[in-house]
Amino acid sequence: MGILPTTVLAQPNILPKKTVPVTAHELRQIYSDKTWKWSAGGARFIGKGRRLVAFSERPGKATFAEGRWKIDNNGRLCLVAVWVTREGSAPANTCFLHVRDRGTIYQRREPNGDWYIFKTYKSKPEDEYAKLVKEDTISPNMDRLKKSLTVSASQGG
Repeated sequence: MGILPTTVLAQPNILPKKTVPVTAHELRQIYSDKTWKWSAGGARFIGKGRRLVAFSERPGKATFAEGRWKIDNNGRLCLVAVWVTREGSAPANTCFLHVRDRGTIYQRREPNGDWYIFKTYKSKPEDEYAKLVKEDTISPNMDRLKKSLTVSASQGG
C-alpha cells in the first residue's frame, strides 16, 4: 500500500562474486532511530521495541502504517506493518536484502527486486543510504494522517 523506494540501478544487476550478508548488528546501526525518506513520505525506524511508523501522501492516496521492523544475520530487513487508507486497512510485510562487498553495501527488495548500490564505500549523495536521516519527519505527518483517515473512515469516507 505505501510507497517504498525505487532506485535506478547504479550498475547492471550483477553482484560482485564475494559478497557477504550484512549482519543484524550492522543493520541496526544503519536503520535504528533513523527516518528513511521516500519521494512521497517515509518510514521511521524506532530503536526502542523496533517500532515502525510510516506514511505516504500521493495525491488522493494518503496512507499511514504502524508496525515493527525486523532484522536478521542474513542481511534481511523486514517492515511488518498494517497500512491504513480511507478505504480500510491491510497488513504488509516488505523485506529488503543487504549484502556487502568490502565497503559497499548492495540492497534489493524481496523477492525479485534488482540489486542496486545502497551505500558506497565513501557515501555519495545519490546513495539510497543518504535518504536515512536522524530527524524524525514521520511522526508529525503520520499523526496528522492518522487523525484525518480515522475521522474520514468513521464518517463513511
